[in-house]
Amino acid sequence: MPKNIRITTGSVVVDAELNDTQTAGAVWDALPIQGNGSTWGEEIYFRIPVNAELENGQEVVDLGDLGYWPPG
Repeated sequence: MPKNIRITTGSVVVDAELNDTQTAGAVWDALPIQGNGSTWGEEIYFRIPVNAELENGQEVVDLGDLGYWPPG
């Protein structure tokens, strides 16, 4: 079952949906998460307190997609 989350940075607030995977469940269980973001090209990334294996990985994503990149 998908889970709805809210991402806030400064005055920007975005609603998002986590899919129904073990990784998304681990992210959900770690909420709330606070961190400092960095950019790489047009991507925004930050560390989260989750350590999961790659699950249903894909190289190309759509604008607005959320992703988890395993440590390493």
